[in-house]
Amino acid sequence: MNKVISSDIKTNKRLSMRQIMNLYQVTKEFKGNIYFICNHKLVEAKKLSTFVSFVLILQECATLKVILEGENVQAMLEKVQTICKKNDSNKLGFQSNQTVNIE
Repeated sequence: MNKVISSDIKTNKRLSMRQIMNLYQVTKEFKGNIYFICNHKLVEAKKLSTFVSFVLILQECATLKVILEGENVQAMLEKVQTICKKNDSNKLGFQSNQTVNIE
């Protein structure tokens, strides 16, 4: 059964290129879709060129919303959060929102 979950990510610093590539790699393996939203702009994480451009033009202290839809979304959300937290100097904060089931 597919589920949808979203989470807010508050960034104090831009993500590194390594973090961006790690996010891209795990989204390619995910059986579902992952979207990032910031300033009314939406990007699908599986599209490398648009995803990299999107993340690189984000202003510092931006709030991103990540939306995951597919199977095992909670585990994938944890992977995304782990990748974003790897650089301690980023000081990222996360808030999980409601999970919605889609049949």
